[in-house]
Amino acid sequence: MDAETPHQLILFGPPGTSKSHTAQHVKAKSLDAKLVPIAFHPEFSYGEFVARLLPMSEGGKIHYSVYAGPFLRALALAYADAQRNVVLLIDEINRGNCAEIFGDTFQLLDREDDGSSCYEIVASELTIKALHQELDELKHLEDQWSASLKRVMETRLLKLPSNLYLIGTMNTSDESIYFMDSAFKRRWNFEFMSPGFDGVPAEQRDAALFAPHSKYSLKQFVDALNKFVIDNCSAPKLDDKLIGPWFIKAKKDVPLDVSADLAHLKALAPQVAVYNSGADNSRKFEQALLALASKMGGSMQQEIHTLAGYQPTNGPSVLKNIAADPDSYYYKSEKHFAAEAGGPLLIEAFVKALESHIAQQRPTVRYVAKSDVVGKLFLYLWDNVFDRDKTPICKLLGLERSAMRTFGQFVDHADDFVALLCNPQAAATAAKI
Repeated sequence: MDAETPHQLILFGPPGTSKSHTAQHVKAKSLDAKLVPIAFHPEFSYGEFVARLLPMSEGGKIHYSVYAGPFLRALALAYADAQRNVVLLIDEINRGNCAEIFGDTFQLLDREDDGSSCYEIVASELTIKALHQELDELKHLEDQWSASLKRVMETRLLKLPSNLYLIGTMNTSDESIYFMDSAFKRRWNFEFMSPGFDGVPAEQRDAALFAPHSKYSLKQFVDALNKFVIDNCSAPKLDDKLIGPWFIKAKKDVPLDVSADLAHLKALAPQVAVYNSGADNSRKFEQALLALASKMGGSMQQEIHTLAGYQPTNGPSVLKNIAADPDSYYYKSEKHFAAEAGGPLLIEAFVKALESHIAQQRPTVRYVAKSDVVGKLFLYLWDNVFDRDKTPICKLLGLERSAMRTFGQFVDHADDFVALLCNPQAAATAAKI
């Protein structure tokens, strides 16, 4: 038993907030638990969840077999090894009729301080037989049963042990077919999953949007979109309309083309030797180098900072691995200086070293495909967020409402929508025209 983790927990939040991943790889992992995964859906029933009798045909004859559902599978695992936690993971818990699916097992969700059920329920002979079958499949035979398990099997009184946890996930944006009543909710702890990017890996957070918007990262785009929704959506529950950082998953790495950036640095390097402009051009070189490092992101950004000896608080010349004049703060060029053995590099030599380092590393970048933005995100905006009123979308695009009557018309303006969303100043200017 883990005193920090509730025995019944539901992770909820906007779509794309990594609820299922967190449930499986964070919550269950923290419990060192065996996992029994399942997903609820509108047709899911009590029999599928607990136990049922199904007809089988063999040799032209019909016979009936007992099948245990995931609830009994998790219960058997918990009883078979009292020293190991078990998690029944229920994805999309609000897409099923929880009252029908849980049925009488709902009574077991009240827990004592030690984590076991406060109350027992009388189980059917079918349920007990199915539980017995599950224990046999786990090779947990009768002579190995604990006193509490023997009591369950003899009296048919079910009770959840303290090492059995239930973790559910649900999207706040789902208009669930079935209502989850307050009595059911009261027996669960709820944890909100924020749509923010804290803890999101750099390869997802910093993934570039599709051309011609590649200067914007996924984080910039999603943050701008969520702000737009908050500012313009009239729905009473705005959490239901936001999106998380994993709503769209960045595509696999593609080679990052930095040839133009390196060419720019090559052109700037000898400019530090220009009379009366050396210091100014040195600052321009710094800005261009730091922009390149930022573009590459992740570990490559740090590697470039290290290669250059970047010390942002020790200026004006902040690139300490490039030789610089101590009085005028310009970087030294091979036009006027000779390289010193064991000393900082002349600026041209540094650019060559940088080129060599980048060529060896073969940097790549993850990207966000336009098909994902249009086919997933735009449809979500059209059908869910602004389903009742498309005026905010039209206003951003500077269109009359009559010009935005179909989803296809929205898709036709995809590039304009992304550009204006990520550049609020341009949007404000367009609105005045």
